[in-house]
Amino acid sequence: PQLPTTTTVFHSCLHPPQHTATMEPPSIEAHYTRTGKKGDPPTDTHRPRKMNSISFSTSTDRRRPMPIHEMQMHQSSSNDSAANAAAPSSILRNAGGGGAYSMDEVRFNPSLQSQVGKDRKRSSSRSNNSSSSSSDYLSSLPSKMMDMISRHQHLARLPMKYRSTAALCAFIGLAGTLCVTVQSNIMNGNLILEAYEGRSMRKLKDLTAPDTAMPPITTNNINGGESPDFLDDFDQRRRRAADLPDGTIFTTPAHTRMCSAILSRLDAYDLGTTNFDQIIFTESEYVCRDPDAPYTSVMNMFAAQLLDAANNDLGLNVEYTHRCAKWERFCSGNMTTVQMHLPDPLSMNAFAFQPGCIDAAKLRSICGGCLADGDGSNPECVLFPEGYLDTTTNTCSLGCYFSQVLPWIRNNLRVMATDWLNTVETRALTFWLRNAAEFSHREKDDMEVSVVSLSCSNDDCDMSQESCLCEFEPLPNWVYAMHVPRSSTNVAIVVSPTCAKFGEGCTLHAQELYHFFHSLYPRADITYNVISSTSSWYMRMITADHLVCPPGVGCLLPAIARDAYTYVYEKTSPTVSTWLTCTPSDYLTRMTIPSFPPVFVDGDCRHLRGRVGSWSKDMALAPSLQYDTAVDGYLGCADSSFLPTAQEPYRSPTTNRWDETLWATCPVDIVTQGELCTQMDRLGLNRILFVGDHTTMTQAISLASILGQNADISLDTTVVPNFAKTITCAGTSIGSFELSYVRNDRLEETTGAAPSPGSPNCGPNTQQYCYPWTEDFSSYSGKQLLIVNTGYHWLNDWEGYIGNFQNFVGKIDEIAAVNAVRANDVIMFRTSIPGHKECGLHDGPYLHYQEYCPRIVNGEFWHWWGELPPYNDYAIRIINEWNLLNTVKSGPNIELLDPWYMTVLRPDGHLSGSDAGPSCTLSTEECMLYSLPGPVDWWNHLLVSQLKDTATHRENESPMVAWR
Repeated sequence: PQLPTTTTVFHSCLHPPQHTATMEPPSIEAHYTRTGKKGDPPTDTHRPRKMNSISFSTSTDRRRPMPIHEMQMHQSSSNDSAANAAAPSSILRNAGGGGAYSMDEVRFNPSLQSQVGKDRKRSSSRSNNSSSSSSDYLSSLPSKMMDMISRHQHLARLPMKYRSTAALCAFIGLAGTLCVTVQSNIMNGNLILEAYEGRSMRKLKDLTAPDTAMPPITTNNINGGESPDFLDDFDQRRRRAADLPDGTIFTTPAHTRMCSAILSRLDAYDLGTTNFDQIIFTESEYVCRDPDAPYTSVMNMFAAQLLDAANNDLGLNVEYTHRCAKWERFCSGNMTTVQMHLPDPLSMNAFAFQPGCIDAAKLRSICGGCLADGDGSNPECVLFPEGYLDTTTNTCSLGCYFSQVLPWIRNNLRVMATDWLNTVETRALTFWLRNAAEFSHREKDDMEVSVVSLSCSNDDCDMSQESCLCEFEPLPNWVYAMHVPRSSTNVAIVVSPTCAKFGEGCTLHAQELYHFFHSLYPRADITYNVISSTSSWYMRMITADHLVCPPGVGCLLPAIARDAYTYVYEKTSPTVSTWLTCTPSDYLTRMTIPSFPPVFVDGDCRHLRGRVGSWSKDMALAPSLQYDTAVDGYLGCADSSFLPTAQEPYRSPTTNRWDETLWATCPVDIVTQGELCTQMDRLGLNRILFVGDHTTMTQAISLASILGQNADISLDTTVVPNFAKTITCAGTSIGSFELSYVRNDRLEETTGAAPSPGSPNCGPNTQQYCYPWTEDFSSYSGKQLLIVNTGYHWLNDWEGYIGNFQNFVGKIDEIAAVNAVRANDVIMFRTSIPGHKECGLHDGPYLHYQEYCPRIVNGEFWHWWGELPPYNDYAIRIINEWNLLNTVKSGPNIELLDPWYMTVLRPDGHLSGSDAGPSCTLSTEECMLYSLPGPVDWWNHLLVSQLKDTATHRENESPMVAWR
């Protein structure tokens, strides 16, 4: 039965996930019939349907095309080929009434072959005997029935005695009447029930069996006479794509056939012959149309290309061109395999063949080994004639053979991917941005697609098999969270059909990932598809921004062709599992090949913490969440005016605890002065410098208050908001550290005068404050922790934000190039948190993201809060580029402090919240800034937990993983 394929689309946060069944493109052996009203496109017949009590369905056979010698022997073969010469119809009616015997079913059933032959003879005889009276017979029919016959040309192909009945059924069908004709045709003892539905004209295609012979293809029977109908039987269409004029179709890969010719010519070459006639080899049907093993098929094609280059360097004149697209034109009607999309001939101009690698002796050795091998169709006999691994030392080398082919593979796959993008770009955007209404403010350049590809480790399973050993080894969920960035707008889980059918746990793992990703990436579009089209599968892997693959050959070739973040897990112990681990370093610029199974190391929690969780009331923890001294001004007004009672000893927003839902081993610990001093000492940091707008000032005051150092911090608008405090760290090597804040709403320096209270100096209308900070940061003598944020004051100015953040990262690099001490600093970017609509109506946290999502607002009235998540996404992308891809930077890596998910679930505790009280009422409702203490304290709890992991990461000198 056909594999069920379901795509679930998370259309928007206002609705639950919608499960919609999707049909994959028809398999390469799908047969087509006309359905629906006049003018409707043909529909593949593997879609089941019901007609009253008669159930109609057809074969869903997805087996590979059988070798031609099993269906028709070559004309020059032995006399016993007559039994195999029958070309059974692909549209033969079975006893079920509406089904069809596939070619393979007839091919493997001698009785059906005999039955088909007898029926063809009877049909031919009946047709000849009745041809003389056909015009008189048809002229007696009503004019509307004649019109029906003319419109539906297949009626004319029916045996004459059935035409009137069929035409009448079609005519009556205009009124919606079903007409069923039962004909007692005894064919080999079987009663055939033929059903017609006049309304849709289903199953009226050529009920007579075609000729049993498969004559050689000539120009006359292809182009002469009537133009060929696409609805002609599959055998006829398949013969049009034959490799030779007599109908021969090759079943072995081209490199195997080329080797036979090359060895013959090498013998003549050794005897002094230097002039050879040209021989052109084309790829076999097996290779071109194989829907289950794209890796092996593509490797076969490049093995043939290598032989082409090597033998022509010697002048043997044995050429190769794959011509795989002809199978799409004549047979399948759908370019479903990646082989059909490769350039023809394969492009190798930019990477010329290096003749020193394969001389005549080596070419003879390669071809001789391939033909002597029990499996001559294996491309590795050409690409890896000596293997790629020395098992005694577990070291590998691709040799000059595959090293020659690698750039060809990369170049051709990239050309193919570019052509695909140019063709389907509009459709691709529609596919990925199904929830465009929710993200209407997104631009095309903001899309970030991540693909998780699941396939068998091996490439030798076939969908026609009842069982097959598919080695599928999934990755733990935390691995995907490490590699798929939280800035992804689209996360696609693509599963190969062989993995879905044969892989133990493959489908279950994909379904689990689907729900896991919905929790981990609540703003992204999550899709899950079993993809039968290898061309679509490869294109998605090559063109995605991020690709993650468990062990297996399915990702090897797309990984080589990619220009983005790629994580392909491979077994390396006791030996390497594929040639990918042997690939030269210049192919691994943006690729990571982690060992399998993956190991969670200390410090990795900083990529997982705070991403999925919930808030819960904890009155036992609440005392430790209070300040010793209330904060001055409007930030501390709610706390100062609060009157505790026995039932409510603390303000409600200060009594909640954050709990990790997925990774309980990565908790957010409560900040203490001793713990912070310990981490500062481990990293050798002498200062914490906060730079940013009003929200950053709130975080800085929060940390100072937790540490008991909030005295003399004024929020008076007539006073400069910047401050500095000294924190004592007894028993540590640093002794103490400085806690400072500098207000700069846009992380930029101005050329004019510095601002002063009431005199802003930056922004579009000079309404924002940008106090200088880079000189102080650059000249500081010790190591420091820099925490920055920007976003709120950019409103909806996308271009301004993009340019500003790039300038900020560039400034960090410039400063580090001048002062080497800055290369050892710790830099954190904090994500921006949008406000909450009608925050005064809330007295507690949201339970989950789906409760918050319908209340997302955007626009000028709401200060463009909806732009902040995309701004965060862009910052994360730039940080990833900086950390992973910039190998010549002078500055340190940038860590991420992301309290976004934690905080959007906290509509309570704002300055205009329900806990503020009448004495704290502001002239304008403030639903972005929070009162202190409150939810902002948890930004600092998260900060210290992340700082602890950063220290562990640096002490272990573990490789940097991009921020997720």
